[in-house]
Amino acid sequence: MKHFTAAALSAVLSISITAVSSPLSYWGAKENSREFSLFFSGPGVEAVSSGDEYSEYQWALHNTGRLQRTERKLNIRTLDSIYVHYGENGVDGIALPPLGPSNYDAIQTDAVAGIDINIKEAWQLYEQESNKRPVTVAVIDTGIDTSHKDLKDAIWVNEDEIPGDSIDNDGNGYVDDVNGWNFISNNNQLCAGDEDTHGTHGAGTIAAAKGNGGVAGIGDSRYIKIMVLKALGGEEGKGSPENVIQAIRYAEANGAQICNLSFGSGQTSPEFEAAIRDSNMLFVAAAGNGNQYEIGYNIDAHPVYPASFPYDNIITVGNLLFNGHLDESSNYGQTNVDLAAPGTYILSTVPSDTYAYMSGTSMAAPMVAGAAALLYSGRPDLSLSDVRTALLSSVHKLAPLKGKTASGGMLDVAAAMKWGR
Repeated sequence: MKHFTAAALSAVLSISITAVSSPLSYWGAKENSREFSLFFSGPGVEAVSSGDEYSEYQWALHNTGRLQRTERKLNIRTLDSIYVHYGENGVDGIALPPLGPSNYDAIQTDAVAGIDINIKEAWQLYEQESNKRPVTVAVIDTGIDTSHKDLKDAIWVNEDEIPGDSIDNDGNGYVDDVNGWNFISNNNQLCAGDEDTHGTHGAGTIAAAKGNGGVAGIGDSRYIKIMVLKALGGEEGKGSPENVIQAIRYAEANGAQICNLSFGSGQTSPEFEAAIRDSNMLFVAAAGNGNQYEIGYNIDAHPVYPASFPYDNIITVGNLLFNGHLDESSNYGQTNVDLAAPGTYILSTVPSDTYAYMSGTSMAAPMVAGAAALLYSGRPDLSLSDVRTALLSSVHKLAPLKGKTASGGMLDVAAAMKWGR
């Protein structure tokens, strides 16, 4: 598994990746399971100092070309011998000789300046708009640390519920659902610590507060609020279709316009399909992180759900590396993957007022969800369908994405803000 922290950045922002084991390992769609699994290559969840300014490390927002990835990969040709043991059914064991530095190749990947989502111009255009409208983004995921200093002002509040009185004031069947609901435990406990890292990280990308010494989210937390819907969790980050369907229905009933889905499964059900198809929300779905070896595959030929649903209210997102290519772990599809967005080495919020890097299409999807929210808020002349069209029609075209995505490009928020004008 790939593992990295902010401390791995040198003065020139180079990143070194090593292999480690972790309880937060790769979670991907399993073909023989109806459960949903989170989509990230991890863990990348070690806490970093909360007292520093991290905007220079958010390459997705402004890529200067100074970032470099260095991977150490075993060169099999340098080995003197490999021990292979044969059993009754063929090879049942392989042993390598002692390994040293000379047995590894250093493979470098350099960033390309300008491979970013063009957010600074988008923010300027947004500020010029005089008639902004409020937007609610439902994040169906693990829980979210609603008390994080970068998120506390961006969390949706159910104004019809009185906090802490143990009464279902609004009569919707959920007691004290002030900021959302925990569909796993069937209560309003939205964060239990590290197990809610994944959702907290995505929320920060969508709408973390700007200018307070932490990270910057894409959306404006004054107008864009995050509804917390915990429907995945546990040691393996699983979630049942029934819980996810309930979360979708809750989101729509409580006014969410946009819904982020950074998870998927190799199987689906008519009930889940209908919940997406018949919803008025705009869904942003992660394309998935490949097979068990984290090698991306074509989800046109091998569907992943909800990413492969053919509906016009879904945007499916692949994971873009900082050099303008899809990350090797990202799924792709000329029909089912709409566009790519930065998803590798994404710095965002994690529980307990800390920050961490994470990678995967789970990190790319919130980029697009945040952009959709910014656009829908700043352009009240646009419908949600228009927002989808604007985002896909205004992509930054990249040759490596041709044939890999329907649009052939990456997210360009400023171009989307200017769409139709």
